[in-house]
Order: sequence, then C-alpha cells, then structure tokens
Amino acid sequence: MTPYLKMTDEEARCLAWIHSNKFTVPELFWKKFYADKSFQYACRVLKNYSSPERGLLHVQKPHRFLNSYYFLTAGAIRVLDGMNRILVRSTRYPVKINPYEREHDEMVQQVRIAFEANGDLKDVFWVSDFEMRCGITPSAKAQFLEGSLDKANWRSHWSQWRDKSRRTPDGYFEAELTGKKYGFVLEIENVPNPEWKIQIMVGYLENSFPDDFKLVVSASRPNAIRMYKALQLKVRREEQSKWFISYLERATTLPFKKVFHSLTRPIPASQPQQDPAA
Repeated sequence: MTPYLKMTDEEARCLAWIHSNKFTVPELFWKKFYADKSFQYACRVLKNYSSPERGLLHVQKPHRFLNSYYFLTAGAIRVLDGMNRILVRSTRYPVKINPYEREHDEMVQQVRIAFEANGDLKDVFWVSDFEMRCGITPSAKAQFLEGSLDKANWRSHWSQWRDKSRRTPDGYFEAELTGKKYGFVLEIENVPNPEWKIQIMVGYLENSFPDDFKLVVSASRPNAIRMYKALQLKVRREEQSKWFISYLERATTLPFKKVFHSLTRPIPASQPQQDPAA
C-alpha cells in the first residue's frame, strides 16, 4: 500500500459514504459533511482528495456548465476494503457513472442527506440502490457493520445474496421513529413515469418488501399528485396504508413526520401532514 493513500478515520468515513452512493457532487458533499462551514471549504476538501498527491478520488466534469462528479479511485477502494470500511464484492471493478442517471441519483442523495439529518429519525441505517445492485442486501450490510459477516464467504457466494430481479428500489432504510423501529423503501420519481413503469414498481415493492413502508418522492407537487392518483388505482386497498407520497421540496426541508401523505387519505387543497407510523 503506497504511503500517499493513507487516510484518517474521518476521511475514511467521508469516502465510505461517497462510495455507498457511487459518487458525490460538491454541493451534496458540503450539505452532508460541512454544512457548518463554507461551501468553498468543502470544495477544497474534495480538491485535496482528488489531487495526484492523495489519489483518493477521481473527478469527472461532463460539461463546463454541469457539476463535477467525484468518485473513489481503485486505490481508495482497496484501502477502505482493507480497513473494513466498505463492503464490495471485488476491488478490481472501477466505478462507472451512467450519464442518463446522474440527475436522478443526485435527487436520491438529496433525500438521503435530509433523512439522515432529520431530527424525527434516530439511528438511520441506509442501503443504497448502488449497493443493492452490487448484491449488498440490507441483511448483508447490517452483518458487515456489526462485524459478523464472513466477507470472504460473502464474496464467494455474493450472487446468492443478490436480488435476482433487475429492479431495486432507490433506497432502503431503517430508523427509529416515535420510539419504534421501522423499515422504509424509497422510490424517487424525477420525471413522470408511464403507467407500465408504475405497475412494475408496485409489484416489485410489494413482493420484495411486503412489511415495509413504501415512500415515493416526486420531483414536484403536480407530479406527486399524478403519482398519488396512479397508485390509488394500482395498489390493492388492503396495502394502501403502507404507501406514502411526497415531493422533493417537502422531503428535504420538513420534519419527517410532516413530509408524507398517506395513500389512504384524499388530497386536500393544501398538502396534509401525516406520520407513516400513525
């Protein structure tokens, strides 16, 4: 291991979080780790991580008017794997950012950052879409964080842990809310989905996460209302109490108890405030 890839515990924490999402952008990195400092400070930290001397992050800027995207180098992945700070099925595969999914993935990260910092939620445990696509199930990640996962055995049989369907939710998280622990699956709709895609989403979430609350966050209130109407037709009445709808502005600014609207309730003139655990 070369000396320039040494990292502090705090750096390892930041880099592990970045990798769990596949990448980060300066604004989201600032909001997650350095909201109490200036945006320029967060940019300097990322610049340091991506410098040739440190070699911890790659930086990709698709266009001068677009965000810079930061993601872990192969060397950083190997170091974090050796420190048992990340779970990866192999250290040989580099990160690849899909240009058609960047906007959607940034929206997912916005919601994750808001929920992890939300005062209504305690002990948030998050598994990202990127992790689930790599075969890291909530059970595998929980065991890894507890130190009870046989990582070598998991790597040898990771396909047995992996969901065999091509679909995963945009996030799964567990948290304590009003004194009880709940499981939630998150779906982000950054553009209006056609009816057939909504039907596939409903079937997958109900089959794969039958006991968890389903949270759908649309990019705007009009899109959320459209999604609400579509889900009322597609979700069985006996399952509707587990489904909740919102939109990005509410999800990233309000206390968690006030973010979502239950599928069992009609939409009034103003967006209601509903506790998923109620």
